[in-house]
Amino acid sequence: MTSDDKRDQILKTLNEAQLKGAKKLLLSELSEYSERLRSLFQQVLNSVNDGEPEKGLKDFADKIQSQRPQNGGEENEKPLPAWLNELKETVAKLDEQVELEQQETRFLSNENDRFFLKNAKMLKRIFRGLQKLANNTGNSFRKILGKKPKEFSSWKQDVPLQNIVYLSLLGSFSWADDWRNEFHKLEVEALLEIDAWTLHSTGLIKEKIEREGVPETDEDEWEVPNKSDLKVFFEEAIKKVEGIQGSYERKLEEIFNGIIDEIEQALLVTDTIGNSKSDFSEENKNRKENDVLQTHQKQEDNWGKLVSVLADRVNLSMRFRQLQEQSRERISGFSESIEEVFRVNIETPQEELLSLLDAAIAIFDDSSDRSSKHVQELSATHKEKMGEHLEKKLLRSIRELTEEAVLSTKLDRFTSAIPEWTKDQPEKAVLVEKLDLTEFPPKYEFEDVDWQVLVQRVINNQMAKELLPKEVKAEQFLAEVMEDLNEITQIIYTNLEMVDEVKKSDEEEPFEVAHQGLLRARSKLIEDLDLVKEKRRELKGKIIDKHEVAFTKLAVLLEKQDVTDVRLAGAEYKAKETATDWKTKFSVIWAKLDEKIELFARFIWKKTKEYAFLIRKFLGFVEKEKLEEDKTDLATFLSETDEQISRLPFIYRRLFDFNKEVDERFYIRRTEQFERFRKGYELWKNNFPSSFAVFGEKGSGKSIFISLLKEEVLKGHDVIEISFNKTIWKQEELVELISSGLKLDDVSTIEDLIEAIGRKKKRVVVVLDNIQNYYVRNISGFDAIEHLLYLISETNKNILWMVSSTRYGWEFLDKVLNIADYFTHLVQTDNLSNDQIKELILRRHTSSGYQLSFIPDEAAKSSRGYRKIMDDEEEKQEFLKERYFEKLSSLSEGNSSIAMIYWIRSIKEYDDTHFFINPFDFGTINRIDDLESAELFALAAFILHDSLTPEHLSMILHQPLRDCRLMTSRLASKAILVKADKEYILNHLIYRQVVRVLKEANFIH
Repeated sequence: MTSDDKRDQILKTLNEAQLKGAKKLLLSELSEYSERLRSLFQQVLNSVNDGEPEKGLKDFADKIQSQRPQNGGEENEKPLPAWLNELKETVAKLDEQVELEQQETRFLSNENDRFFLKNAKMLKRIFRGLQKLANNTGNSFRKILGKKPKEFSSWKQDVPLQNIVYLSLLGSFSWADDWRNEFHKLEVEALLEIDAWTLHSTGLIKEKIEREGVPETDEDEWEVPNKSDLKVFFEEAIKKVEGIQGSYERKLEEIFNGIIDEIEQALLVTDTIGNSKSDFSEENKNRKENDVLQTHQKQEDNWGKLVSVLADRVNLSMRFRQLQEQSRERISGFSESIEEVFRVNIETPQEELLSLLDAAIAIFDDSSDRSSKHVQELSATHKEKMGEHLEKKLLRSIRELTEEAVLSTKLDRFTSAIPEWTKDQPEKAVLVEKLDLTEFPPKYEFEDVDWQVLVQRVINNQMAKELLPKEVKAEQFLAEVMEDLNEITQIIYTNLEMVDEVKKSDEEEPFEVAHQGLLRARSKLIEDLDLVKEKRRELKGKIIDKHEVAFTKLAVLLEKQDVTDVRLAGAEYKAKETATDWKTKFSVIWAKLDEKIELFARFIWKKTKEYAFLIRKFLGFVEKEKLEEDKTDLATFLSETDEQISRLPFIYRRLFDFNKEVDERFYIRRTEQFERFRKGYELWKNNFPSSFAVFGEKGSGKSIFISLLKEEVLKGHDVIEISFNKTIWKQEELVELISSGLKLDDVSTIEDLIEAIGRKKKRVVVVLDNIQNYYVRNISGFDAIEHLLYLISETNKNILWMVSSTRYGWEFLDKVLNIADYFTHLVQTDNLSNDQIKELILRRHTSSGYQLSFIPDEAAKSSRGYRKIMDDEEEKQEFLKERYFEKLSSLSEGNSSIAMIYWIRSIKEYDDTHFFINPFDFGTINRIDDLESAELFALAAFILHDSLTPEHLSMILHQPLRDCRLMTSRLASKAILVKADKEYILNHLIYRQVVRVLKEANFIH
């Protein structure tokens, strides 16, 4: 057999046996892996079709992970792939070495040979030619000697056939690695798709739907993945598996064609000068095998680690989804319990009260033909029903909710239980920070995170903290609701009680008073009910929204796998989380700079106007100031005030009637004053001498204070009230007045009165009103007051004396007689603070059922604070209200009656629901400065004594009676004084103006 025939035989045998078997092994490996992956995808599809996508996805992740060999570390010896062992066994059947003749082509140069190879072949030819020449020469001598000629021995090749075939087949390893890369990539894509579907199917991660040809609207459509999305993906995945298998089967044909050519070439050149036999040595074979195996193992380890982490990520996402569903159920149950608290304890009773109000309103709607007595009976009946409902079913429930902190307790328990939600979450998790599948093997970066701690922290920061009792302030809201309901109660009670006070002179029907009052109460109740419903919806929405925000943040973290975001969410880098970007910093700097520029511009403009005014004034271009034409004279002011009061609704006239005794509901109670007298009363009961004095400006609440003191403090003793509204100054008048009040006979002097009181066994409390009427400011006019003080000091163990006086009368007597030294406990009633004046006005106003709207004056409009909040109606009204009451308190100087007068004068207009308040400028009223000195002295006397006759005034001023009569008549004609029976009193509407004028003139202090 020739050398070429032998080569052909070897190649034919390889093709029919070893190469065919090797190819079959490789295709079998491809087919097996392809079928296994196709089967996994088909199982997922079957689960999706059966309505159990979650189970199918989880099984897929678990099986993919279980099929990956566990990475035992670099130091462990990796086993050879099974198909490679079979391949080695197949190749082992070949001869290790075969000897072949070198072909003639191995001696001939060709143009593709390198210079060295060409020279080597040339030497090879020369050497072979010399060998032939020697052989021919030897044969010639053999012929001569008669010997057999020796054949020329051709050059041989010692070919390591096994190693050549094995090394050639090792080249197919890259083909196997390539299709494995493709399949592994498909596995990774499937795991990523499963993870994304799991997270997106929670509805936490929104994807906006963009439709071609459909215009964008304000309401976005959000897409939530469903089972069909999974079905489409895995159907495509199965097609990809089939496509990859077919593609690599075709590639293998091409590769084996190349392998045959490679082996054929190796048979030609091995162990020739063109290719050394050492290239196919055992050492090279083992090295190449090791390199291929290392590359393969490194690639498999790379994919295995990625697949394992992604499978864990899928399981993490599924456990996260389970946590989200469980927490959503808990949130739903908790929000329903909160709703139940609101509905059962507040909303339902409010709706029932609304029904009662509607029933009452319906009755009054049909009561136009009923008598006033019938209307009053109906009012009383409905007032009782609504009062009982308010107290027993509404106010009591809210009071219990507030006192027992029911809502706060629920919130506290709920937020305390939140950390327990995460106990089933894995403590650690591995995030894929970076992933690049465009190259093989893939490039990625992992980051270990404390997942359970992270979830707890995010849920706590985003949800638990926002739902803490101190953030929700449930009790504060309930207190506001309670306050609103108390206002509604006051509106109902006040309006229905006013029915009994309506007279024919008021030109109002009892029916209309009750009807309008109930309508306002109904409007207020509906407003309050809407507020409660809004708070319930807000709290429920907050619970749901904060849960959504917390879990959305976690879902986005899982989807993006951004370690930076994870660190921020975990509060590991709070500095980064709270840092502001350059845009925000620039905005802050610009805002500050803008404010400074504005202030500087205003300063320049102000100075420019000042200098311009001075220049115009110097040149004579300034208009003369208006004198008195913008002023309102006193008579006009009084007339307008009377008209303003008469035009007010009946309910408002009654609520702000400063001549009427103050209702306890509207009294501004100062607890420390009651406690002071309570202690004095306890001392007196224990035989310690005590005496009380109450003083304040007229209309400041002295009478209601004494009345409440009798009801709350002095309940254990009889209280005798002695009131004398006329002026007295003689001892006999005083003795007669007090002895009559105490029912003592045969008493003519103070000494007799003291002895008679000493003989009485029963201790009593005596109230003396208006002791400013017990003297006349005359050298002989203090007899009565001096004896009264003597009487009090001698009998203050037997009688608890309580006196009241006007402020200026008291201060005068204190300077003249040191009257304060005779009393152990003193109280002032006219020093109300700004907040108390505000409360006094608003208590009365809210009882009317009307709402308030404050109108800005020019000063307010030009203020910087007002201009900054002009676009916020609520803040603007709050600003104007605070500004108004600050000014009102300053003008009224703590006097409640004066404050009410100024309030009434500030009412610009009103409608069915609102009163519009325009701050009244009292500076536009003409001052009482055109009076003579005698008239100012007279007014000072009226301030000190409260009420005087012309005869008393004559004694005080040392003026003829005729002049005093003329003076009082003149002052009365100016409406400064008002005649009451035989005496004159100061007009309460201008009380404050008179006091200011007298203070400025140093008549009073």
